[in-house]
Amino acid sequence: MKGIVDVHCHILPEIDDGAKNWGEAYQMLRMAYDEGIRVIVATPHHHEHRGMCTPLQYKKRLTTLRKMAQEIDEKFLIMPGMEIYFNQDVVHKLEHKKVHTMGKSKYVLIEFSPNAEFHYIQQGLQQIQMKGYLPILAHIERYRCLLDSEEYVSYLMDMGIYVQVNAGSIIGKSGRTVKKFVKNLLEEQYVHFVGTDAHSSGRRSPMIQKSAEYVQKKFGEDYAKEIFHSNGIKMLKNILI
Repeated sequence: MKGIVDVHCHILPEIDDGAKNWGEAYQMLRMAYDEGIRVIVATPHHHEHRGMCTPLQYKKRLTTLRKMAQEIDEKFLIMPGMEIYFNQDVVHKLEHKKVHTMGKSKYVLIEFSPNAEFHYIQQGLQQIQMKGYLPILAHIERYRCLLDSEEYVSYLMDMGIYVQVNAGSIIGKSGRTVKKFVKNLLEEQYVHFVGTDAHSSGRRSPMIQKSAEYVQKKFGEDYAKEIFHSNGIKMLKNILI
């Protein structure tokens, strides 16, 4: 599959625990392009322990990365975004543009602690919704409360929450339990976006093609196109999915 939109990638260097330098960022770009990715949303952490870059730092790095991507292919796009760790000041930061939405849209990529209780996740996402934003729950397969109860996932669907899973989790790189959980989500068509969540050119690299092929084979070409391409494009155009 080509034309893939990677909605979750830690490719901006020297900001968080992602790419260590510009050399590694370029390697990640090459790998992503070879995997069929044509749009990357650069989503560094906004987390007090993993990185909280200033808007100026972000803008400078994004500009440089865009130039590097266009050297590979002038249609290879890098879009702004951020993986925002939820706490009680997130809404304030969103309203004052201290953190980035996805492609300057109303969509927001939000993460929580893996050990967060369901009511905390639900209430946090609801706070963001109430201000007119569209929350995307990052790597849903990492939250223990959701792994233990698919009814909670159904509740989030009814709320209108969007779901992102990591490509590696689809094909078993996070273990059998997670693979089964993600398979169930795919069967119910509860997944809206797939991202690499790449952090390097090594173990956590931007590999996605095998996952796309797996979804095409098991769940159909139309659904695969939605979650690997079309929904990402709609998100960046601020179109309601």
